[in-house]
Amino acid sequence: MKTSSFGMERRGVAEVQLAFTNLNWAFREQREADQGIDAQVEVDGLTTNPTGRYIAVQIKCGPTFFKRRTRNGWRFTGEPRHLTYWLAHLMPVVLVIVDPQTRVGYWVQITADAVRETDCGWSIEVPSGNVLDASSRDTLRDIAFAAPSANPDPVAEVLPLLPPSTVEMLSALSRVDSEGARRLARMLSGGRDDPRAVVEPLLVASRGWVHATVERLATVGAYANDHGHRDLAMEAFALAAERDPDNQKRLRGIAAMMAIIVGDRSRAAGLLRPVQGPQRAGTNLLMDVAVCVLEADESGRDDLLEKLLRDRPDVELDAEPTCLLFLAERAAGQGDFDQALALYDRVCKRQPTSIGGRLGRARALMERLLRGATALPFRDQQEVIALATSVRDDLRRWAGPSEAVHRLLVQERMLVGAFMEVIELATPTAFGGQANDREAGDPIVAIVGAQASIALDDRIRAVRFGDAMRGTPVEPLIRALAADPRQPATATVAMWRVALDNADTALAARLCLNQLASRGALDATDLDRVAVLANLDDTDRVAFTARNAAGSGDLDGAVTLLRSAWSPAAGELLVEILREAGRYDEALAVCDETWTGYGALKALQEKVNILAIRGDLDAADECAKDLFATGELAAEHRRALHRRLIERRAKRSDWAGVEACCRAALKDEPTNHDYAWGLIISQLNQNRWDAAWASYRHLRPEVTDPGIISAWVGLHLRFDNTPQTRVTAATLASLFAHEPHALACLERLNNSAP
Repeated sequence: MKTSSFGMERRGVAEVQLAFTNLNWAFREQREADQGIDAQVEVDGLTTNPTGRYIAVQIKCGPTFFKRRTRNGWRFTGEPRHLTYWLAHLMPVVLVIVDPQTRVGYWVQITADAVRETDCGWSIEVPSGNVLDASSRDTLRDIAFAAPSANPDPVAEVLPLLPPSTVEMLSALSRVDSEGARRLARMLSGGRDDPRAVVEPLLVASRGWVHATVERLATVGAYANDHGHRDLAMEAFALAAERDPDNQKRLRGIAAMMAIIVGDRSRAAGLLRPVQGPQRAGTNLLMDVAVCVLEADESGRDDLLEKLLRDRPDVELDAEPTCLLFLAERAAGQGDFDQALALYDRVCKRQPTSIGGRLGRARALMERLLRGATALPFRDQQEVIALATSVRDDLRRWAGPSEAVHRLLVQERMLVGAFMEVIELATPTAFGGQANDREAGDPIVAIVGAQASIALDDRIRAVRFGDAMRGTPVEPLIRALAADPRQPATATVAMWRVALDNADTALAARLCLNQLASRGALDATDLDRVAVLANLDDTDRVAFTARNAAGSGDLDGAVTLLRSAWSPAAGELLVEILREAGRYDEALAVCDETWTGYGALKALQEKVNILAIRGDLDAADECAKDLFATGELAAEHRRALHRRLIERRAKRSDWAGVEACCRAALKDEPTNHDYAWGLIISQLNQNRWDAAWASYRHLRPEVTDPGIISAWVGLHLRFDNTPQTRVTAATLASLFAHEPHALACLERLNNSAP
């Protein structure tokens, strides 16, 4: 008996419904007339955890659909109206063809890539391998979940607003506790502007919450740590340890390390109390390290920690980035920068996105630079900039504590003398700078911004930095920096004394000491009084004492002291002292010694300046070439040096020399209009009009200075006095309306018009 088309259709629907029911997916038939959608299927719709994820299904049943055999299945053809509807559908659409004899369904997802257009419609291949049974469960599930939901996943939606380790913890939490992940994601992302105000009540409340699981507490701890609140992170991990006997030692080890970092040694000891010693069986590496640190600090025996680490395999340590970071920060705090850098490098290799690893490495490199303890300063500077910039941008993305890393960038730029960059970095975005409000409010950023302003002889800007710090300990220091240099020396010393009394950072204390020493006003007790705050070591004491001796008039004593503790920093200071005293020959000798021995770029820069001051301009030019050749000069200094060389040759009417210098400068800054006009004018002064016109046509520099008008008019009179040129001339005339000579030159174009 022949089955009707309706009966065949009902058989197909029944077989498909049975197949999805066997998967525990809800099959909901659409009985109303539709544009080719027979049912909607919800993933896991028949379980206690329905997903709300659907697939739209079109069902075809009958031998007709199995006649057009292909290499891998069967070819199905359809009408354009159905295809348009399916491709626009909010749900992914799956076509199922059912073999009525075997009662097996085969499926294919309708996508634009899978469809082949034909003259009268379209076709798609239904693979014979796509059997509608348990073998297709995962593939069909992926199709359903790949479609965007009407309401985005609340966890996924806020992940870009959260720190990396919090994202990692939340993602893991969402797999076992979707409700907890959703709640935490909403609270933590909503409180990112004041994370402490979010974490503190969470921790207080969690003590009585049954649902405050280990995973939730660890997520809160990671969030607090990423935002710089290690005391709260310590509490979170300690609470997590109480609820997880299996991982208690590791979690207490993490909490103990954070307690040590924040200086709460009694809490650290309490967390570690169950451990009798690092060699006892069943202990954990994190706890062992924390115990060793406490014992080493109490006994003064660093070898305890060294022995522990020597006896543990590297693979065990590398598996604990928290431990590596702890040890790296400890090494950096003790001045062992090589060890710190090695440990930070291991963290970064283990976790390339680690904020702590990248920032720690940048800090250690910077500190090594400041202490003159690196043989490759330029390479280190470049790495500091790259690391700090990437970390700052990441932190800004989730409103993290970017002040410290921005401060690092500002200090690095100040170190190389890139003063304009420093000012831009230190200025708030509201006033055209690059610093957000928290970064601009950082005391060290403000101090360095004021220093850069003074270096550029911009006292008004320095005063503005002081105004921004009004009422803070930094204000007296910036006021002293911006003080009128004509005021009595006693008044200036008094200002620096007030600044030293208010200093609350190492930078502030060292700056005050340096200013007092340069005036010979450093007291014998000053260094002892701020030794801890300023992180003074023996080399620092020698440098400040030598500076004070020179400021008091004992130049020979200063030289002897600096020679006794020779280093790149000592060499640079000695050059500065000798230059200020007018002892140029000696200063030049020290420049050569410091540059040759240490590769200190500042020594070569000082040599150029001293040669120019002494009047040996040819030697200064030769030295400048060596300076350019290093490739290490900040853009600001390269620009100043280029201009100095160009101006010197222009004063001597050495136009061939000007042309060569301008070409070299344009290699550095191809779009610099001043260099371009310098090149063109030097060619005109050599009566090389064709070359000048070719340079103008190639570079197309703007006319921004009335002094250039004569050259611009001369070129157009000779080569291009067109109506468009005269329109441009009218624009320039309005721009320089108060420049009679420029207007007279421009009028020549109209008078010579054809």
